[in-house]
Formats: sequence, structure tokens, C-alpha cells
Amino acid sequence: MPTTKTTPRPVEVFSQTEDASMPTWPEFEALSPKEKGEHLLTPSGHIQAVIYSQQFNRELLDHLFELAELIRSARYNEQLRLYVKTLLAAKSCALYFTQPSTRTFTSFSLAAQTVGMVTEEIRDPEMSSKYKGESEIDTLLTLAELVDTVIMRQGDRSVIDRFAYEVITRGLPTRILNGGSGSDQHPTQALLELYTLVSHFDLAQTEGTFEVGIVGDLKRSRTARSLSYLLALYPRIKQTFIAPEELQMGDDLTDYLDENSIRWERTEAMDGKLPELDAIYMMRIQDEYGKTSEETRKRYAEYRLSTDRAAMMKPTACILHPLPRRGELPIEIDSDPRAMYWEAVNRGKFIRIALLLHMYGKDDIEKIQARAY
Repeated sequence: MPTTKTTPRPVEVFSQTEDASMPTWPEFEALSPKEKGEHLLTPSGHIQAVIYSQQFNRELLDHLFELAELIRSARYNEQLRLYVKTLLAAKSCALYFTQPSTRTFTSFSLAAQTVGMVTEEIRDPEMSSKYKGESEIDTLLTLAELVDTVIMRQGDRSVIDRFAYEVITRGLPTRILNGGSGSDQHPTQALLELYTLVSHFDLAQTEGTFEVGIVGDLKRSRTARSLSYLLALYPRIKQTFIAPEELQMGDDLTDYLDENSIRWERTEAMDGKLPELDAIYMMRIQDEYGKTSEETRKRYAEYRLSTDRAAMMKPTACILHPLPRRGELPIEIDSDPRAMYWEAVNRGKFIRIALLLHMYGKDDIEKIQARAY
């Protein structure tokens, strides 16, 4: 019987399994997020696994924002839009979302499809092999063998760390993105909030203070924590944490700000700070991550941005909210020209596109721009 020879297609070389610099799992687990980030890169230096906001630096942020703005302009340029759809057309993506999500899931799904990726979704763990007793890590490793990218949201913040470690030490080229890990981090949500701010303000200035108030349940908000880490890359920004004592920002984050010489303040009084703020980031109570005392729950109305309170703010101020919202941000605020949270939803898709392109080394702005004409 004649035999047929096939030529294997070229693939990226990922030889981390023989890299003596890769720590053991206990050593990796003990590292700070920034230190872990040094091990979460591709051989070409692009981010392979996006887990923490601390993995970004100013140079990369500036690049991603410029790229996102270029891709956003493709809405009005059919030639550019069609070219962008070819950039990752050979790649596939699994959206592993075992926590509820509307905006993040849809935004990531559309971002992946915009660059041409085939997408699959896993949203109900009871419909997977976990029902048969399979560990979540094994489920994820299965996906890593089948698709090029895994975008995930789940409640245990340690799972994505272990998954990324296993993927990289096994030499797999799979890209991993954190769509929300417990109450700890949500880096792409922070990226879209910052992208919105940068689009309206010159945060790179070195003169003067730009004060951002982060309001509400800060102790358990992964979006507030992730944004705070990114804001720390802009020395001009002062961060003010406005919350009842029970829900204030944790010492681990304020210690990080101190280590990086970032100005910050804690306060329980909202009204006195409103006239000073250049931007405000509103938070709902994060009930899903623990009980809230009845006293604090009753007091939470003190942290509601009513129209009267909004009138106390600067006419140039920016109002943001990661959504979903409750009573802390009434729908009447939507018509305020300073309300930018719906704009941020729109920008979220484009910053996630930019991030996907970066992770695969398809983020050459000049090359993409040349195809616009």
C-alpha cells in the first residue's frame, strides 16, 4: 500500500518546559503579580496570559490605546474592516464563562469575531465533564489543546494562575485572558475604563493633580482593584477611595500605591469630595462575594450619585460605572453629558481587539494603517 508523506505546518516554538528560569508551582504561586507577569510572555515578548493589571506598563498601554482607536475607526472604513477580519482568521477561541456575564462575554465574543476567530462557548459547568467529576484544571487543559485562545471568567481567583502555569510549563502556545477572577482582578474592564479616560483627558501631563474618586464596595470589587493598579501608572493621578469602613479598599492595594509613590486617600464622606473630583467610578454592592452587614447596607444610599450630587461635580468631570448598576447610579444620570459608562461599553470591544492582536504579534499599527487606503 503506498504511503503519503505530509509536511507539518510551521508552528511557534514554545520551549518553556526546558527553561530553567521557570519556577516550580509553589515558587510561582508565591510571586507577586508583576513577578508572575515576567513568566507569562511568549518567546517573542508578547503577553501570553493576561491575568493581572500589574502586567501592563505605560508603553504597552499607549500602544494598545492607539491601536484600539485605529480599529475603532474601521467602523467607517470597509477596506480596513475587512483587513482586520483576516488578522486572526486562522485562530480559534473558547469563551469559558462559568460566572454570569453579559457585557464582558459579548464584548469578547464580538472582539474575537471581528479579527476573524472561530468562537465556542462554555457557560454551564454542569453541561461539561465537570459533571462527571473532572477537575476544572483538566477541563481548561482540554480547551488549551483544542483552541488557540481561552477567555475565562470564574469565581476562584487561583484557577487561572494554575491554568496559565500549566499551559506555559507544558510548552503550549495557547493564549489566556482573564474575563474576571473572583473578587480579585478584571484587567480588561480596567483597560476599557482607562481607555475611555485617556480619550477625554491628558493623563500623561506631569503638572497638576487629576483626582479619581472610586466609590462604593471597594473591598470586593475586582474592577475597582484592577483600575487602581492601572491608574498607578500615571503619577499625576490621585486616587480617592470613598466607601463605608466595612467596604473600604484593602491594605494590600494601598500598600502597593505607597510602594509606587502614588497619592491616595480614604474617606467615608462623599459630598465633601465631589467638587474636587475629575472623574468618579461608581460601584454596586458585591453581594456575590460575601455578606454585608445590615447597617452598611442601609448606609449604602449615602453613596448614591443622585442628580443633585452630580450637580456638585465639575462640568468637565467624567462619570464611569462598570455595570451592572443598582440604585447607586440612577438612569437619569445617563443624559448627563459627563456620563461616559455607555461609551466605555462601546470602547471595551475595541480595546479587547487590540489586546488580542498584541498577544499574537499582529499589532503593527503602521502595517494596519497602510491597509486603510
